[in-house]
Amino acid sequence: MLSWLFRKLSGRPAFRIHGRGNGESNWREIDVFAAARRDQTSRLPFFRGTCITWTGRVIAVGWDFAESVLREQIATPASREHPVKVGGGRLRDRRRRSAAQAPSFPLASEILAHECGHTRQARRFGPLYLPIGALFTWWREGRHWWNWFENQASEIGQFGGIISGSVHPDLWAAVRPDDRPDDPPSKPA
Repeated sequence: MLSWLFRKLSGRPAFRIHGRGNGESNWREIDVFAAARRDQTSRLPFFRGTCITWTGRVIAVGWDFAESVLREQIATPASREHPVKVGGGRLRDRRRRSAAQAPSFPLASEILAHECGHTRQARRFGPLYLPIGALFTWWREGRHWWNWFENQASEIGQFGGIISGSVHPDLWAAVRPDDRPDDPPSKPA
């Protein structure tokens, strides 16, 4: 019901993606909504630069983040056969990332994979997801028991690519013409 309400109040998503967590056999379609209040340049301190998973089917990001994901996916598209996962199972642990031969800093697509891990948690915990997430997200990843929520999201999340034809026209227009194909992604047949 919360997913339906969020979709009703937020309008069209920036794009839709395929996402799942380890252990899920089926890919889910997840709406990724963008808002300027979540951009890095926002003046709102608790929203600036944040990505938040609200439900098993809704993620909220900034327009600047959505643009970064789209640019990465144009250059190197993810698919359900070759999903993006968080390098080394951690966003911020440089040693684990280095051991997994991942870049020192996560790509936007890896952060979206982490959020896909949270969508799996949302499905698992149901109505308890938001209070659990609100409490444990503050602690981020780490080596302590209270980091389990964020650690798990990074370990299990899989981003299977942007769904063809789902990119918001304003977002598509924001990508420079020389960085993109001639036409926006087409709708599935």
